[in-house]
Amino acid sequence: MSNSVSPSYRLYFGLFLAALFLTGCYPRNYYRPPQPAFIPEPSVQSGQDGVRVTVIPSYWTGSPANLQNYVTAVYVEIENFSNNTLVFDYNDIVMFDDFRTQYSPLSPQAVADILSQSEPRVYAAPSYPRVSIGIGAGYYGGYYGRRWGYYGPYYRPFGFYTYSPVWYYPPAYYYSKPVSTKDVVTEALIPGPVYPNASVEGYIYFKQIPLEVTGATLDISYGIEGTPEYRTFSFPLPMSEGRY
Repeated sequence: MSNSVSPSYRLYFGLFLAALFLTGCYPRNYYRPPQPAFIPEPSVQSGQDGVRVTVIPSYWTGSPANLQNYVTAVYVEIENFSNNTLVFDYNDIVMFDDFRTQYSPLSPQAVADILSQSEPRVYAAPSYPRVSIGIGAGYYGGYYGRRWGYYGPYYRPFGFYTYSPVWYYPPAYYYSKPVSTKDVVTEALIPGPVYPNASVEGYIYFKQIPLEVTGATLDISYGIEGTPEYRTFSFPLPMSEGRY
């Protein structure tokens, strides 16, 4: 009895290995989170008047996750433990980089407009190929191929035909999804009064920081209602390394 393998079986086995190789090499979608402009570490400062301000630069947990690709978000919390009402506006918040370039906050609507004009996100579903094994039967009777059934004359899947046992399917389809702007608006820090024993929190937005910048300072000022007095907290913001 001969132990040699039939050439047809060798061919089928080779095609099967090739299909498995393609499943490992087909491109997939990988998400790389954006590198923040600043090191997202909290910084807290308190005044003798009972006011405490917390700042976390480049801190964002909402949607879109890649907001840092468009603007720089800074989380701010203002706590008023005094007996006076505090007042502040976007004009009382300013950032300076080490070149003394001044950055003013962007309104939430301005950021939403930037995102709305950006490219929509593209998704693949599924993001992996599919391999099926069947009995190829070529073209006959108005139908293409055979894989435990028949395919109509208007549909022919990708793959090998004429007695081939392997069909290879790429990702089925792609679709786009508009960038969400809801969190940008609802999670923003809203200027106005901060009453005694109350607090406000939210995000303020600045334009993207140039790569050549190596450091920045955020100044947050507030006034005491009914008086001309203004007070300022100054927060150093160290830059992240290797950002893009």
